[in-house]
Amino acid sequence: FFRDVDRIVHSRAYARYIDKSQVFFEINNANITHRSLHVTIVSRIARQIGRVLRLNTDLIEAIALGHDIGHAPYGHLGEEILNEISKDYDMGTFIHNAQGIRWLSYLEKRFPEKPAQGLNLSLQVLDGILCHDGEVNEQKLKPIKRNGKTLDEHIKEYDDCFKENKIKRIPMTYEGIVARFADTISYIGRDIEDAILLKLVDRKQLPESCVDVLGNTNARIINTLITDLLKYSLDNDVIGYSDVIFQALKELKTFNYENIYTRRDTKAVSYETFVKRLKSNFELIFTSCLNDLEGNNYESPIFRDHIEYIDDINYSTYFKPLKESKQLTLIVRDYIAGMSDKYFREIFELFN
Repeated sequence: FFRDVDRIVHSRAYARYIDKSQVFFEINNANITHRSLHVTIVSRIARQIGRVLRLNTDLIEAIALGHDIGHAPYGHLGEEILNEISKDYDMGTFIHNAQGIRWLSYLEKRFPEKPAQGLNLSLQVLDGILCHDGEVNEQKLKPIKRNGKTLDEHIKEYDDCFKENKIKRIPMTYEGIVARFADTISYIGRDIEDAILLKLVDRKQLPESCVDVLGNTNARIINTLITDLLKYSLDNDVIGYSDVIFQALKELKTFNYENIYTRRDTKAVSYETFVKRLKSNFELIFTSCLNDLEGNNYESPIFRDHIEYIDDINYSTYFKPLKESKQLTLIVRDYIAGMSDKYFREIFELFN
């Protein structure tokens, strides 16, 4: 598993974390959390928990560092827009968990001189990434199968994610479950601190019922959640929270959704206006890239920055097979999903 960690952190997709937003986008403030910091915090929290629970911390680290590889630019909003576009083009659904597996298992390179064949990561790592779902409210979890999952079962679960993104996915390992809980622990208080810094909320607005139980700072919230999870889970066959802590966590999530996630600072335009504008930008890039693929415009950035990295010199392993099967839209989705926020804006300006 430590080998998997190295392969993930040296991948191109991992490098693009640095310019991908977490919650707040188009903000000129270096103190705001970006995706790269988020996965680092998830890894740190998950390994702390795993060490106490006597789990494999290398496996935990690989899952944590790779869990958001498939995230589109502009966070969950970008993911929602790509999902809508996928349905418009009869491509099924889009979800970042599965797109992360697509990158790591198919689109990334192990050897520079060969076309992409994926990083050959361990099944347990891929399963943990596919099943992380830190946005789902769950009090306790244990691995779905005592003997784990087979590769065929993992591939079916992966394929199903592109058909229906509401599927409930449970990790096959305790390490995957720890990474899943750590995802929530890492962002729930951190997003509040970022929102306070941007003056979207005031600390006094936090629900008193949550503050009394969890605390009113990111550090206290993290400490409370980790401590409770360890007390509940140590020497138990499930990992989870006590009733009191879980109820407070659900209330705090509700507060975040109502006061932060739909009220992001978007340069003085309403959130609804920003969403409409961003969707239009996604659609423009999508149609422009699709036209370039259909017209074999080899000077297009989708060839230069995307296909030429993945494919061989004759385009025979990625571009041509998907063109022959009338799946060029899949290439465009791969391309956009892999963009950083900054690169997305540059490509939009190029096509606009």
